[in-house]
Amino acid sequence: MVIGALGAAVTAHSTAGYLCLLLLIPVGGLLFAVPGWHGRIFYLACSGELLILACGALTIWAGLFTAWMLAGVVLLELGMLEGKEDFGVFMLFCCVTLVLAAVIQVSDHVLVPLILLAAGAGLVLFFQDIRNYQLRKKYTGAVP
Repeated sequence: MVIGALGAAVTAHSTAGYLCLLLLIPVGGLLFAVPGWHGRIFYLACSGELLILACGALTIWAGLFTAWMLAGVVLLELGMLEGKEDFGVFMLFCCVTLVLAAVIQVSDHVLVPLILLAAGAGLVLFFQDIRNYQLRKKYTGAVP
């Protein structure tokens, strides 16, 4: 996240780049200063989103990189990025968002990429629902 914020600050030709550096303070504070706090991951995600918005307002690529780093930190904190399969899914997420960011950058509007993103999210939820149904049916024998 530091690299994304520094990249946004360096490429910005105004003082708005300093906002990215200032927004690193709450993220770093939540990440390192309060390791045992119960709601830390939620507040880390919220403060990280402000950092993503600030970096993304300057350049889409710094915002995308910062979003990847925040997602990785949150997944690590939740224990959801431990195996090879988890890392593969995370890399798929990074590739899909990279393609969407490139389409947004080239097309100069966001309607089509947002429709594609919504359709993709709908497909993922649909397949996840089917998989949960199959697991429930297999292990409980009952159909909810």
